[in-house]
Amino acid sequence: MLRGERAFGVLILLGLVSSLVLGGVLAVLVPRAVVLATHGAGGPRDVVSILLIGLAALGITLGLSSLLRQLFATLRLIHRLLARRVETPERVDIAAGGLDLAGRIDVVDDERPFSFCYWFLRPRICLSTALVGRLGRDELRAVLLHERYHLVHRDPLRLVIARYLAAGLYVVPMVEDLVEHFTLEKELEADGHAVSRIGVAPLARALYELLPDADSVSLGLLVPVGALSVTEARIDHLVEGRPLEMRVSPASVALSFGALTAAAILAAAQAPAPAQLPPVLAVPGLLVAPASLLFVAAVSGGVEQLRLVVHR
Repeated sequence: MLRGERAFGVLILLGLVSSLVLGGVLAVLVPRAVVLATHGAGGPRDVVSILLIGLAALGITLGLSSLLRQLFATLRLIHRLLARRVETPERVDIAAGGLDLAGRIDVVDDERPFSFCYWFLRPRICLSTALVGRLGRDELRAVLLHERYHLVHRDPLRLVIARYLAAGLYVVPMVEDLVEHFTLEKELEADGHAVSRIGVAPLARALYELLPDADSVSLGLLVPVGALSVTEARIDHLVEGRPLEMRVSPASVALSFGALTAAAILAAAQAPAPAQLPPVLAVPGLLVAPASLLFVAAVSGGVEQLRLVVHR
């Protein structure tokens, strides 16, 4: 079982390694792009260069657009909700007693039952009036404990970083798998924190109250910000204590390492001194295989990122 903190560490490590490999390709391609723009393509090696330049440009575009969309979507949501902010009900203050959340809870007038943690450097908790009205004091405290865990660990910031890595490193499918695992694992850990403080029953009752609206509450976010959601994995973990298994398909692992290996080979082959390469890498036609593998990984990862954007 890969816990949330360790999953985030592995995600950052994989992101750094992948960035170094793919950054090496980009560093080699920049001078090649200038030559190609001036003289045009003259052979298989130049065709491979054009393909890699396109893939690199797409990766940078996906990463930056994902980050900007997340930030703008979050800002729009918060601005829209906080325009309907109401005075914090006394029962919320009572439920938050002793949790060191003074001045960090916003209650907004909304008929949808939801709660989430937002902002990055100094996170806050947002509750809807529908959720506050539906839950009893203990259930409300369980929700606040859950969101407090996200607040203390600055999970909104981590989730934005994770989603940016997944989009920017779209040719490495394992990154997306790690992001999905990290996101759910943090929810389970937040549940565990609430259970350790108040027991299973209040949080279970809160989830049960939210279950009828589980499919209809959508906050319009591209990335979760610690939102209290009802999922089968969370219920299984809460009721049965079933650990969350890391789900990474063999195809994803093979494609990820294959793409990075292919990128390293292509970076070496595109280097300014190809005469120093092993003979097999000095033959331009033999670059088709690693280029094709990288292209397949790019198409697979790009489709997945577009699917996530459209789905959200």
